Amino acid sequence: MPTAFTFIIPILFGASAFLFALSLIPSKSPFSRQLDALKSREAIERDTSKLAPFERIFSADRLGLLRRQLVEAGWYTVSPAQMGLRVVAGTGVGLMVALLVWTFLHIAPILLLILVILITIAGAYSPIFMLNQAIETRKAAIQKALPDFLDMMCSTVQAGLALNAAMAYAVDAAPGPLGDEIKEALSQIRLGRGRAEALKAAADRTGQQEFKTAIMAITQAEKLGSNISKVLTEVADDARQHRVMLIEEMAAKLPVKMVFPMAFGMLPMLFVIIFGTLIANYFATR
Repeated sequence: MPTAFTFIIPILFGASAFLFALSLIPSKSPFSRQLDALKSREAIERDTSKLAPFERIFSADRLGLLRRQLVEAGWYTVSPAQMGLRVVAGTGVGLMVALLVWTFLHIAPILLLILVILITIAGAYSPIFMLNQAIETRKAAIQKALPDFLDMMCSTVQAGLALNAAMAYAVDAAPGPLGDEIKEALSQIRLGRGRAEALKAAADRTGQQEFKTAIMAITQAEKLGSNISKVLTEVADDARQHRVMLIEEMAAKLPVKMVFPMAFGMLPMLFVIIFGTLIANYFATR
C-alpha cells in the first residue's frame, strides 16, 4: 500500500496545484461587464467560460448563494466555476495529506480511516471557509469605516457641496472596501446611472446592514426634501452606537469562550501542580 501511495501522492499534488493555479486566473468581474454595458448600451451577456462545467459541483440554490457570497466578499474576479476548481483542488490536497497520514501513522485502521475522511472533507471545505472569512472581514471593515464616512459627508454637505461632490470628497475618509464601493457607485453615476440606483446597488453588493440602512435613509431624505445633513448625523450616530453594542456583545461572550481553553489548558496544569507533589511525596516515602 505505501508503494502505491508513493506514486499517487505526487500525482495528487501536481493535479491540485494545477487546478488551484487555474482558479487564480482573474476573470472579468460582473461590475466591469456592467460598466461595458453602460458604455455601449448593450445587455450583459451570460458568462460562457470553459470552466462552467465545474459549477455543477454546486446545486442551483447553492450556485446562486455562491454568486452572492463572492460579490459580498469583494471577489469580483472569481467566478463560481473557479470556486468549483478550488474545491476540487482542496479535496486533492486534503486527500494527499490524508494519504501521507495513512503512510506514516500506525494506529487502529478504523481510527485511521475516520481521520483520512475528516482531513479530505476539511480540504474540500477550506475554500468555502476562506470565502466566509473574507465576507465577515469585509463587512467588519465597512462597519468600522461607515460612521467616519457619514460624518465627513455631513460636514461637506453643511459646507455647501452637492451630495455627489460630498461623497467624492468624503471617500478619502473611508479606506478599504467601503471607499471602493463608493468609488464604483460614483463611476456608475458619471456614466449616467441614477444616484439612488447606484448607491442601492453598492449596498446590495456589500450585504452590510448598516450601510444599507444609511443608503436607504439618504435616498428617502432626498426624495422627501428633508435636511440631508441632519439625516447623515443621525445615521452616523446609529451606526456608531450599533458598533459599540456589537463590541459589548463580543465582550459579554468572552467568559463563555474562555471555558474550553481553561478546561483543557489551565485545569490540567493546576491538577499536576496540586496532586503531582502529593504523588511524588507518596512514592518517595515508600
